[in-house]
Amino acid sequence: MRKKEVAIISLGAFAALCWTLIVILCAFFTGYRAFKWAVKSTERVVFVTSSNLESEPGVRILDANNPYFKVLRMEPNRVDVKWAKSSIEMKKASCRLKKFDSPLVHIMARLNEKEYPVVIDSGCPVDLVVNDMIIKDNKLEIFPFESTNSALAGFCHVEKIQIGDLTITNPTCSYTLNHYEKRVLGRTKWKRRQILFGLGLMHKFRYFLIDNVTPEVEFSLHDSFKAEPVEMWRHYHMSVEKTEKNTKKLMIHITIAGEEIKANLDTGTEWCLAMSQSAWNKLSTKFHVLKESKDRARFFNGWKDIKKITVKQLSIGDKSLTDASIVVFNDSLFGENFIIIGMDYFKDTVVVIDFQRNLVWVLKSQSS
Repeated sequence: MRKKEVAIISLGAFAALCWTLIVILCAFFTGYRAFKWAVKSTERVVFVTSSNLESEPGVRILDANNPYFKVLRMEPNRVDVKWAKSSIEMKKASCRLKKFDSPLVHIMARLNEKEYPVVIDSGCPVDLVVNDMIIKDNKLEIFPFESTNSALAGFCHVEKIQIGDLTITNPTCSYTLNHYEKRVLGRTKWKRRQILFGLGLMHKFRYFLIDNVTPEVEFSLHDSFKAEPVEMWRHYHMSVEKTEKNTKKLMIHITIAGEEIKANLDTGTEWCLAMSQSAWNKLSTKFHVLKESKDRARFFNGWKDIKKITVKQLSIGDKSLTDASIVVFNDSLFGENFIIIGMDYFKDTVVVIDFQRNLVWVLKSQSS
């Protein structure tokens, strides 16, 4: 009996020990998850604006007449400048390279021998734009100007930028005084170093091919785009137009909900379709709205309030989407009647911006 009692007591003690261990482990993992959740909840992406870069160590201020550009006239909301000649060289007639597997057209480049991600952004009307972090990293020479209605803060000198086999020497370049950064528990963990390859530069090429399946990007200075076999491609007319401020915008002529629309084609926007409140007011009757929610989104000039409207059916060109989202923003952001077609519309196919023929080519899906 005594052996049996000892065995029972030992078994009970072992079971209690196991139970205690399980409780401790559960408490540990629950606490760890709670800790991770607490840390995660403190993560914030904030928009930071520098007051100026003139006092930044190593950054030199250019005068109005320097070897890279000459400022002809400077007013509070207008700066006229004549740039020195830049050059674009490619080892081959066209260049094809990998892009990040993301909605935007992100590729890698070397600026003054340092690597940075670049966004091919047809919604950016100028040539090249760098943010304040790029200026600080490279101690770039700058020419600041004041503008009450522009996100740009001045001009800067970039000796060269290399993208694959492409080299651009002394490109026309502007800079901003802002960037996004991630903060965890109040400490900065990441700062965005952003370069925009804008429509001003894109327009110097014959075509840009964006393959979201591979994913790759191809562009050419000399070769024409060949839509082969031609029956596998749809095409839409496009135009490069100038705004009242003498900047460029890329427009695509396409049907939206059965109506002929001229919309901005923006490779720097993730969404499928976005528009101003005024434009939505005109088109809303053509959609069966399922739900509407308020949100905030990152724009070039900071966080802005938006509305996400889910519609039962969204037809753009020859593509029809179910339960699709339309983003609506305030008229004050880009103006009234502003409509954007972004890269999410082309997420499962190939799109070619053909500047030589003024056409946008879209590869048909196998199910079409």
